[in-house]
Amino acid sequence: MASTVDTKRYWIWTVGCQMNKVDSDRVAETMRARGYIPAEREEDADIVVLNSCAVRESAERRVSGKLGNLQQLKQDRPETLLVLTGCSVSPDFEATRKRFKGADIYFQPTRLDQFTEALDKVWPLPSDPGIMACWQEQSGDTEEQGPCAYVPISNGCDKLCTYCIVPYRRGREKSRPVFDIVEECGSLVKRGVKEITLVGQRVNAYGRDFKDGTDLADLLTLVHDIPDLVRLRFLTSYPKDMSDKLIETVAGLDKVCEHIHLPVQSGSNAVLENMRRGYSREDYLALAQRIRRAAPNLALSTDIIVGFPGETEEQYAETLSLLEEVRFSTVYVAAYSPRPGTLAHRWEDDVPKEVKKERLQRLDALQQRISMEQHQMLKHQVTEVLIDSAQSERKDLPQWRGRTRQNRLVFVPRGDQDLLGQTVTVRIEKVSPFAMQGAVA
Repeated sequence: MASTVDTKRYWIWTVGCQMNKVDSDRVAETMRARGYIPAEREEDADIVVLNSCAVRESAERRVSGKLGNLQQLKQDRPETLLVLTGCSVSPDFEATRKRFKGADIYFQPTRLDQFTEALDKVWPLPSDPGIMACWQEQSGDTEEQGPCAYVPISNGCDKLCTYCIVPYRRGREKSRPVFDIVEECGSLVKRGVKEITLVGQRVNAYGRDFKDGTDLADLLTLVHDIPDLVRLRFLTSYPKDMSDKLIETVAGLDKVCEHIHLPVQSGSNAVLENMRRGYSREDYLALAQRIRRAAPNLALSTDIIVGFPGETEEQYAETLSLLEEVRFSTVYVAAYSPRPGTLAHRWEDDVPKEVKKERLQRLDALQQRISMEQHQMLKHQVTEVLIDSAQSERKDLPQWRGRTRQNRLVFVPRGDQDLLGQTVTVRIEKVSPFAMQGAVA
């Protein structure tokens, strides 16, 4: 007769960057190793983990709101554990508890040991090996692996940009060993993954802490050679660390996609200096030209902050002109919000909220026009699309969702054929600033 055990169910809620998504995957792996299984609904979970973001004030408000909403769940089921991790959790847990009330466990994003130690106090692992084995057998490999996966290659950041909280939450930069990364990528491909994205806060600085000179270009070459891998990407890159060797490697490896996310943050030299970004507008433009000479079809996306302390209308206009000159495929724009603990937090936040909002809207409108013009040029053309999910742009029209090698979003009608994980040729028929629609050619 098979043993029955009280198997714990977990739910993970994630906001923020792709590194947070990777961290959530690591948390899930940790809980599955303890015999826990994913819950079908948040309210069915015995443990709810919130993986937070502190890069923007709006993200922190979402985390606070989510914790508040979960208090009702806690009232109905007092035994449910609420856990907070991510960049909102500082090394000072008491300060974090005062700022984000309601969680039972707090742990820093890179400190899974803090998580497991806290769990051991609440739900100790069974001392009976038979029961533990039964737990793990029940949990099994319950989460399906999609066609795309993110693999962390480094953590932390050594750049102390004046607005950024990440170095204070994730610590100094540390690269993972090459062998571990290649082994993980190979294992993912064997499980059906077609596209891998190597991620790090400053991904193109990978290997700076090694003594043998290994860098991201070398790592890309090794991962590229994994049989059955179809596509390879990396993010997020720091402009000063984009070496000619890396550019040549991106241009020369056919599995590496023609897309680089290269945050510029501002088009004004004065603002860039206040941000302590370490490069000028001219440096960035020259880099973009070098990249496009090596890979003419490559798409550049970027991050921009509007309303940084002291930003004038003239300096903001320099950012708009940079968009016109570089013509990014995608721009992720945010209004500046002070982050406690950063250098810029000490400065006067002197750009009014209504001005920040207006600048954000103007920049967004400009980028929508640029994106629309780029997509119009692709209309009636055929392009390679990797189908990554069965999501629809319209609820009344079942569609497959995929991305081009340049990371442009494409939807195609969902017929009888299962296209998930397939690379298909699509003829583009309709376009918008945000996505394209077409039919499999």
